[in-house]
Amino acid sequence: MKKMLSIFDALVTAGGYAAAFSGFVLTGVVVFGVFTRYVLHTPSDWTMEISQYIFCAMSLFGTGYALKEGAHVRIDLVWERMPPRVREYLDLVQYPIIVCICLILIWMGGEEFWSALTQNKRSETVLSLPLWPVWSTRPIGGLLLLMAALSGLIKQLFNLFNPDHKG
Repeated sequence: MKKMLSIFDALVTAGGYAAAFSGFVLTGVVVFGVFTRYVLHTPSDWTMEISQYIFCAMSLFGTGYALKEGAHVRIDLVWERMPPRVREYLDLVQYPIIVCICLILIWMGGEEFWSALTQNKRSETVLSLPLWPVWSTRPIGGLLLLMAALSGLIKQLFNLFNPDHKG
């Protein structure tokens, strides 16, 4: 079980690093687009489309990492006033909900990805890029979030029901 959790955590962390790297690439693409538009007065056709695709990957790959690191948005004013044990039980409730959302994201995103791949769907822009790479980010991001949720759920259950746990 510990081996599986460490594999999940490593993959989710890799997804977080991929998201961070995507942020740097996105910044470069946007800066290039602004530079060519406002300094060179020759706007590039591809920067908007590419930046949207990179942003999709960045947000979907980083979601699992954010969950793993406890960086998701909470109502901190209420959260901090709750006893630690209540917070732990509320954390326990969130994981099954996240798992359900992940399964839907993987299933529906996987169908869209498969459709784009098998039918060679392309963007309706000047670039006419294949859509399967960007559509693949949905099931991959969903899988990373699912791994983070399952890892968190198992760890939370262990902490709650471990007699040595202080909460």
